[in-house]
Amino acid sequence: YIADTGNHTIRKITPSGVVSTLAGSPGLSGSADGTGSAARFTSPIGVVLDGLGNLYIGDSDNNLIRKITPAGVVTTVAGLAGVAGSADGTGSAARFSGPRGMAFASGNIYVADTFNNTIRKVTPAGVVTTLAGLAGQSGSSDGTGSAARFNRPRGLVADIAGNLYVADTANNTIRVVTTAGVVTTLAGAAGVSGSTDGIGLAARFFGPIGITVDDAGNLYVADTVNNTIRKIAPGAVVTTLAGLPLTAGSADGAGSQARFVSPQGLAVDSTMHLFISDTGNNTIRISGSVSRPLNISTRARVETGQNVMIGGFIITGEGMKTVVLRAIGPSLEQAGLTGVLTDPVLELRALDGSLIRSDDNWQDDPAQAALITATGLAPQNDLESAIIVTLDPGSYTAIVNGKDDGTGIGLVEVYDLGQETLSHLANISTRGSVGTADNVMIGGFILGGGTSGAQVLVRAIGPSLGAAGVNGVLSDPTLELRDADGTLISSNDNWQDSEQTEIEDTGLAPTDPLESAILAELPAGSYTAIVAGAGGVTGVGLVEVYALQ
Repeated sequence: YIADTGNHTIRKITPSGVVSTLAGSPGLSGSADGTGSAARFTSPIGVVLDGLGNLYIGDSDNNLIRKITPAGVVTTVAGLAGVAGSADGTGSAARFSGPRGMAFASGNIYVADTFNNTIRKVTPAGVVTTLAGLAGQSGSSDGTGSAARFNRPRGLVADIAGNLYVADTANNTIRVVTTAGVVTTLAGAAGVSGSTDGIGLAARFFGPIGITVDDAGNLYVADTVNNTIRKIAPGAVVTTLAGLPLTAGSADGAGSQARFVSPQGLAVDSTMHLFISDTGNNTIRISGSVSRPLNISTRARVETGQNVMIGGFIITGEGMKTVVLRAIGPSLEQAGLTGVLTDPVLELRALDGSLIRSDDNWQDDPAQAALITATGLAPQNDLESAIIVTLDPGSYTAIVNGKDDGTGIGLVEVYDLGQETLSHLANISTRGSVGTADNVMIGGFILGGGTSGAQVLVRAIGPSLGAAGVNGVLSDPTLELRDADGTLISSNDNWQDSEQTEIEDTGLAPTDPLESAILAELPAGSYTAIVAGAGGVTGVGLVEVYALQ
């Protein structure tokens, strides 16, 4: 639902993009209650949906809070048309001054009363009280109730706990208001504009207006003057999701390739699609849900001692994640490989090195075997290993070695069984021996679970492993990234030769100039990263795939 401010109407957009006018008449302002086109608004800005399908509107220039039923019947809940003020009260006895941002929580409506510099609460019966801020007093003070100060608060959203998040526009900050009216500053610095990403008060905004929240607790901010869309992850980690600071335009594209003109309204749906009211362009934009790794795997030669295959992976987000890990050897002969690992053994360890679970032959544990078979991911050979386990977010290590110190080509795999959860596979980094021909290291990954692609960073590490005490490292790794058809997408020898600045900006640049890295925007699909040695050199190497979005 859209508050079409300049048209004085409330619009509806279906999932297929069909636009209709729910209430109001284009170009006709006023304050009349009524049904559909008989109703009148004057510059409506805020809109929120309650749990019963009713819309509540911040009818800004009328200084009213309006209600629209699913049938399009418009009534006035609170305020008096054309009369500004700050009085608490019931229905028409209450006063507002430019009410704009709207939120719904625990059966009540919350209003960013912009020109009063306050946050108001409206009950279903139309009883209006002031939750935080002091009418007519601007500022940036944190505090409780009337001790707090705002400066032209505009955007407002409530999380599942009932906390309110405020885009405090003229302060260039994002504030939090608890149900008890306790106000704190989450991100940004009062009175300081900018576009810096960072944590909490180190981040900078420029006239933020729109704000929304997803089911995982991530906030999204329309950073209006910057013409960007920002994301605030749990922990107050601020990043730029789309757009380029202070660069206007209307281009579609991923990340910094997209352009906006004064974006203001935001909404996110249950499938993680972000809808953007691109105000200066008079358009509604959509950011597709981001694809995530569904499967990450590495094939390499498994030796003994320091040269066993070690696969590290990270689960990010919130909530537990069920994964299947596999160590494959004998069945690789079906792909024409020789010298395979005849009897792989798999260990799963936590960050502190403690053993979570181990497996030699995947059918030895009937309960595990039944669960693995039900996923459709059972290994083809009885001597191969597999583990199904549910894990908390964190870092984990899968170690593949040969039974009785056997050696050969092996494959380690991690499969995500729950893309619908709020946690995700973020990266895999596998260390092993890099040889030549069939014995190069091959890292595979599958992106899916979203409608748009993802930005990934792939690295090939060698020389810097020596600092970790690894002997016989790959002195000069090379890296190729290929698609499912084997077509070369990109290649790199020394990472500083291309995209050095962009790679450094990720915070994941290799530490040695002879190491390799590729930064790529990829659509959903299957990909392969191949690590070899320049000039045919061999040694211990590391291949890594990071999902950056």
